[in-house]
Order: sequence, then structure tokens, then C-alpha cells
Amino acid sequence: MVLAVLGSSVYAKEDAKQLSLTDSDAVLMTYNAAYVPSPDPVAPWFGRSGFIHPVYTPKGRVVTDGFPLDRMHHHGLMFAWTSAVFEGRAVDFWNSKKRQGRVEHVETLHADADKIRVRLQHVIEREDKPLTVLNEIWELKRVPHASINVFDLVSVQTCATDRVLDIRKYHYGAMCIRGPLSWDSGDVILTSEGKKQADGNHSRPNWVAMSGQVDGELCGIAAMSHPDNFRSPQPVRIHPEKPYFCFAPMVLGEFRLEPDKPYVSRFRFAAFDGKPDPEQLNALWQAFANGKK
Repeated sequence: MVLAVLGSSVYAKEDAKQLSLTDSDAVLMTYNAAYVPSPDPVAPWFGRSGFIHPVYTPKGRVVTDGFPLDRMHHHGLMFAWTSAVFEGRAVDFWNSKKRQGRVEHVETLHADADKIRVRLQHVIEREDKPLTVLNEIWELKRVPHASINVFDLVSVQTCATDRVLDIRKYHYGAMCIRGPLSWDSGDVILTSEGKKQADGNHSRPNWVAMSGQVDGELCGIAAMSHPDNFRSPQPVRIHPEKPYFCFAPMVLGEFRLEPDKPYVSRFRFAAFDGKPDPEQLNALWQAFANGKK
């Protein structure tokens, strides 16, 4: 598929492979609608569609990684359950090497410079025939801001069958963000509570920021969880060494996704140049929590 850009307007053709939110001619982020193959042909199971990468700062620096060599199953911004059970069968949608489940893009519903709506599905791999167990809608919206690149993501997951999907208690999973491999220093995290990589794991902050050097300049990205989200404030999985974290409600115990009960999640992302500014990020989270831009 081809993304066409005309001045400040963007539209998606039927065959568009990538969809981007833009501010005039500057791209804020790109959603990968098409399947992106694994960088390693010997391990094709790392290929994926239905994820966000790259995300750019206002100065054009990339603050995500789509297939980091140390964790090729990390894909920029992605949403995948790690430890689930369907009809008594364990399924992992996160660790693609297991080849138990996958998440993939299905359809582009709308795309312009300010908003993208897409449909994804969560599929269980079976010897006879793959089975879709979850349908998901993502709505991505650009949020105007004077000095940082901001966009919101709303995810709505619904059961694709008349059966439940059980989510087990586990130490990571769900909405994930992966930073560049160059940030692999073990000290790149700051939370709204002032915690860092060494002490922030499984804390429950309003936002988490991750930053480091890109092309010799400091920059970063923050992720914010809305207070209406399930089990809010959601626990975060912060890896002790790698530049990634996720909002992981299953840390607090198991739960289930049931037919006719949509599972709705809201997140805000902010890509910035320079070091993270807690005052600015707190104000941005407050505006998000109160339904303001």
C-alpha cells in the first residue's frame, strides 16, 4: 500500500502499507498495516503487522525500535497478551518464537493526517486451522502541542467467538513500548513517581518516560495510561536492563475477556527532544485524564 502526502493532508489508498499521523509535512508516527518480514530469514516467525514504528520527535529522531536484535519480538508500540488460556489451551501472543499465537492487521477503516482507525485480530495457531479469538480496533489521534509530538491510542478488544479468553497472572504483557537498541544502558527510565529502572518495576505510575542518545542528541518518549483503564493505575513492567516497558494489568492477578464485554484501553504517547520534563509530562497527563487536549 502507498501513503500519499499532499501538503498537510494524508490519505490512505486501498493498498497502503504504512499509515502516518502528520503535522504539516512532518511525520509523528507510522502504523504498519502490511506484514513486515523478520530481519532474520532463519527466524521468520518474528515478522509482524499491526504495530507502530517508527515514532519521531519534533526534530525527526526515531525513539522506537521495530525489530531490535536483542529482542526481535519487540515491535515499537504493540499490544499482545503473554499468558492466556482459550478452552484450556495455553496461548502466548507476545513471544512469537513459540508460534502459539499472533496479532495482525486486518483492515484500514480510516486514515488522514489527524486520525487513523484500523482493525486487528489475535489469532491462535492450530495444526488444522488458525482461529481468531479477539478482534481489536485501534483509533490513533494526533494531539496538537507546541513543543512535543503527541498522539492518543484507544484500543477496543472484543471476543471473536462465544467463548472467553482467560488472561493469567503474569509479570509482563499488554501495551508495550520498545526504545532504540542504543538505549540498552539499564538507566533510561523515569516514572511520574520519580522511580527509575532499578526500582520502578511493577509500580503504578501515571506515566513512564524513556530517553537516551540518538544521533548524538538526547531525546525520548513517554507513555501515559488513562485513569479509566482496567485496574488503573495499571502496574508497569520495567525491564531492569532493556529499553522497554509495558502497562501490565495482569500483574495484579488473572482476569477474563468475555463475549459482549469490550475491553477498552486508552493511552497517550509523547515524543520529545532533550531530557524528560516531569512538570510538562504531568500537565499532559492531567489534560489526558480530564478529557482535554
